[in-house]
This record gives sequence, structure tokens and C-alpha cells, in this order.
Amino acid sequence: MAHPSQAFPRGFYVIDEAQTATADFYAVTCEVAGDITVTGGGRFEYVDIDAASSSDVVKYIDPSTGQPYVNEAAASGDAAGFYEKIPGETTTISLAVGQTVYGAFTSVTGVGNVQVLAYYK
Repeated sequence: MAHPSQAFPRGFYVIDEAQTATADFYAVTCEVAGDITVTGGGRFEYVDIDAASSSDVVKYIDPSTGQPYVNEAAASGDAAGFYEKIPGETTTISLAVGQTVYGAFTSVTGVGNVQVLAYYK
């Protein structure tokens, strides 16, 4: 079992309005409701991949290869479902006050008047 000190964040950023912070984030807690955008690994979105455009398909990882889809034809016939986004693509998350989201984020950006605490390892 890990030492309890390993469960605490090394630090945090207060992000409000249109500010961006980059670090090895694992949690974001909302203080003023709004949207954030995040990048990083391990983010899954529900998408009808077979009907997605060429420019959208390449933003997702093909579960049969573990690599990003190379083009629209590569996704042809794949069922709608949850697909992992490539690490460099952004995902917008709407947050309510007090809500915490966990993940492996490399950047967190505030949108509008949102205010969040972004905890890094």
C-alpha cells in the first residue's frame, strides 16, 4: 500500500476565465460553473465513427490497431460507441459548482467565466 502522502496533490492551479495551465493533472474541481477544455490521454467520447467526416475520424484511436484512424475508409463499418481521443485533441467539459472530474490531463483551459482548481501530481 502506498504511503498516504502519495494521495495528496503536489500543487494546484487556480484557472479562471480564459487561462491555460500545463502540467500532469489528475483532477479538476469547479468553483464557478462553466466549461473547460482539456488535452491528454484516456479520454473517451461517444461517436458514430462510421458516419464521422474524414477530419473527425482521425481524432480517434482505432481499437483494433491501437493507432489513430488514418482516414474515413478505415472507420467504415465500425459501430457507434465510445472511442478514445488522440492525446493532442481537446475535449470540452461542462462543469457544475463542486463537481470534480478525474483524468490524465496535460493541459486545462478555462472558457468564459469558469473558475476551477486543477490538481497536478
